[in-house]
Amino acid sequence: SDLNHAVDDAVVNIEYSRGLAKLLSQANKKYELKEYSSGGHNISGASFNQAMANTVTFFKEHLQ
Repeated sequence: SDLNHAVDDAVVNIEYSRGLAKLLSQANKKYELKEYSSGGHNISGASFNQAMANTVTFFKEHLQ
């Protein structure tokens, strides 16, 4: 699972993704949680570009 979450998301608290990451870890599932200081709920601006690059990298590494 590739998790991208902006810390300043006013709709879904960052703790949701942190909790999901903890559960994935306990279940021995592959995941990456990337946190961005800005970008809001839709991860916009520079954070969007980084999130998309991270997602592509994750899928290239884990879906081959």
